[in-house]
Amino acid sequence: AGYSQAVLQAFITLYERGYVYRGKRMVNWCPVSQTGLSDEEVIMKPSKGSLYKMRYEVVEKPGTFLEISTTRPETIPGDTGVAVHPQDERYKDLIGLHVWRPFPREKIVIVGDTAVEKDFGTGVLKVTPAHDRTDFDIGKRHQLPVLDVMNPDGTMNDKAGPLAGLERFKARNIAAKLLEELGALVKVEPYENTVGYSERADVPIEPRLSEQWFIHYPKIE
Repeated sequence: AGYSQAVLQAFITLYERGYVYRGKRMVNWCPVSQTGLSDEEVIMKPSKGSLYKMRYEVVEKPGTFLEISTTRPETIPGDTGVAVHPQDERYKDLIGLHVWRPFPREKIVIVGDTAVEKDFGTGVLKVTPAHDRTDFDIGKRHQLPVLDVMNPDGTMNDKAGPLAGLERFKARNIAAKLLEELGALVKVEPYENTVGYSERADVPIEPRLSEQWFIHYPKIE
């Protein structure tokens, strides 16, 4: 009881001094424990997967496509924009136009953002603000909708269209098949990267928006 009281008192004191605040932010989420994790509770492990190269058709220019690479096609239903570097000569004239999101089919805007690396991949990034830290920041800068398509337990929710109800890795395979059926899948390549695992449940974490308390560390000058 004494320990709990001390925690509460410290929390209240920090709040009264303006050091803690509540907000919806991107956190490391464990789908098994169903809790947010600190960075120290995420174990980075080498992982072998696939890189899916796909193409999105430009709405205003039928027959013109933007090629995009992703390791997570299951998040396509959560795409609310596509980003290119504003100084990329290949794409800068397309900024402000739209592309067709493959499924559920909907037009989403093309934005210019310096977070996109012109020389990495195709230089085109699909923006899924609810499921990636960088995408969340891009979405905030361009007022893109935030569309969460995954349940806390790692299954796809009813906003995920044809993937609704599927476990996230099963959804990845089905998403690839859907892209192929739509003629939107260009190729699939083996890909090795580093994936964060939950220290508590030893499963890949999900970046997830969650109402959490955060602390402002005061500057020391």
